[in-house]
Amino acid sequence: MPSESSSWRHGLWVAGLVAVVWLACFRFPSVWVATGIGEAQRPFMDLYGILAANDAQRAGVDPFLPNDFDPYHRPHVYSNWWFALGWLGLGRSDTLWLGTMLVTIVLLISVGLVRPGTRREGIALFLLLVSPALLLAVNRANNDLVVFVMISLGLVCFRREPWYWRALGIILFAVSAVLKYSPLVTLIVLLDLRSRRALAAGVGLYGLVLLLAWPGLVQGWQSAARFVPAPDWLYAYGAPVLLRNLEITAALGWLAPAILLLVWTGVLGYGKMNDPEPPRSGPERAAEREFMCGAALVAGLFFLGSSYVYKLVFAVWLLPWLWRQGRVDRVELRWARAAWFLLLAVVWLEGGMAVVLNLLIGPWSLPLAQGLLKATLILAQLATWALVACLLRFLLPYVARRGRALWMGV
Repeated sequence: MPSESSSWRHGLWVAGLVAVVWLACFRFPSVWVATGIGEAQRPFMDLYGILAANDAQRAGVDPFLPNDFDPYHRPHVYSNWWFALGWLGLGRSDTLWLGTMLVTIVLLISVGLVRPGTRREGIALFLLLVSPALLLAVNRANNDLVVFVMISLGLVCFRREPWYWRALGIILFAVSAVLKYSPLVTLIVLLDLRSRRALAAGVGLYGLVLLLAWPGLVQGWQSAARFVPAPDWLYAYGAPVLLRNLEITAALGWLAPAILLLVWTGVLGYGKMNDPEPPRSGPERAAEREFMCGAALVAGLFFLGSSYVYKLVFAVWLLPWLWRQGRVDRVELRWARAAWFLLLAVVWLEGGMAVVLNLLIGPWSLPLAQGLLKATLILAQLATWALVACLLRFLLPYVARRGRALWMGV
């Protein structure tokens, strides 16, 4: 096991190098154009949209309709709990300092939560945090970063045994679900509670937060239903994207392979489902719990619909457990390695190829660049399907084992 001092030492140099890369991207905004991430002069675009909704709400304008306070006229599609920013006096003029603070907190939490213990682990974390996929999240200061921070703090609370720490963690999970809906899958973390009684209490507390938030959720859901995003092409993420890139829009076109994927991974993991709960130390149990939370979010968001690849910020939680699989057996090590290499392909392939095409091939032959881009997008989507399959191969047996253990009172 790596020592405490080595974890902090590797964590510090990773944080420093990542901060330099992120800062350089903002200092030389042509990076955003070359990678296809965004416009050079519009940093923290998604945070700006949230703050524009707050400004509209303060001005008496319905923020759930296309919003003239935002340059893209984006409506607010989340709960009105985001309007707490306006109650604190925050608005569009606070975008730069608030975005800087948000991405700094994300970096510190990522390094502090993962805590790479070796140089190899430090390099792995660095490669994830400076990948084009996560640079997209940093550039836009997407509200998934807020959700990432809240769930990460909740996972830290679950590392503590006293019930009040875990209750605080459950509240943080539930509040993140109020803010962005998809974190409802954090309910999977509650499977790690020790007894059916604790599970029932945890679900009850989670449900209480959602019940209190219900009046503020309705308008956001209605707005989200009216203005459902359907991105495709570069940096799009989700099961429907592959077929959209092939100009096939029928829902059955991706639902059928999605069902087959679930069945296939269930068959692959069936033997692991019947395994008894292995004895684990506290850090090992925490790594597994956090991996399953990240896997549930990455896979759940994939099947939920199409969004953008910045959703893979939640993949940060996958790393510590993947690193530990070499200590289990060779089969699990192979699956862990496959998941890691596929994750690297998904977060790097599109952005890396965008740089090559924009700077080298595009100026020479635009038709060739367009053809290569289309092929790259298809390869990236196939890699994403394969990554989700690997994650489900770990996730489904875990749910089955923990469910059985709770049912039997183990």
